[in-house]
Amino acid sequence: MKKETKLKTIKVFSYVFLAFAFVAGIYFYSQIDKNGPSAEIAKAFTEKNDYSESEELKVEIINNESETICFSSCYPYVMQAKHNSWDLYSYPQCEEDNIAETCIPPNQLKAFAISLNGMFLEPTMHRLAIPACVGCAVGEQFRVDKIIYSNEFEIK
Repeated sequence: MKKETKLKTIKVFSYVFLAFAFVAGIYFYSQIDKNGPSAEIAKAFTEKNDYSESEELKVEIINNESETICFSSCYPYVMQAKHNSWDLYSYPQCEEDNIAETCIPPNQLKAFAISLNGMFLEPTMHRLAIPACVGCAVGEQFRVDKIIYSNEFEIK
C-alpha cells in the first residue's frame, strides 16, 4: 500500500511539473513580440542629432529582415514632432497610386537625403516614421506591414 501511495504522489508531482512547464512555455512564447521593435527588423539612423531648417537630413536604413522591404511612392516617410507624445505633421492626400517605389534587399543598407528647406518644422525633437512593405517588389501596390522609426533628432 505504501508503494502504491508513493507512485501516486510521484505521478501527481510529475503532472504538476509538466503542467507548470507547459504554462511557463506558453507565457515565455507569448512575451516574444513577433513583429519586434523596428530596431530588430530594420534600423533608421540620421547622420546627425541636430539640424537647422535649411539643412539636408541624411538617413540610412538597414534591412535586417529576411525579405526585401519597400517604401511608398506617396509618402516614403513622415515627420513626427515630440510634444507630450509623437505628433504627426499634416500631409495632403496622395493623388496618385501608392505603389512600392524604392526597395532594400535583405541585409543591405540604403541612404536617403531629405531637404528640410521649406518644410516649416517646429524647433523641437523630431523623428522619421517610415512605413515599410515587407516582401513587396517595385511597382506592386504598397501596404504598410511595419513602421520603422529613426532616432530622435532636433530641429533648431
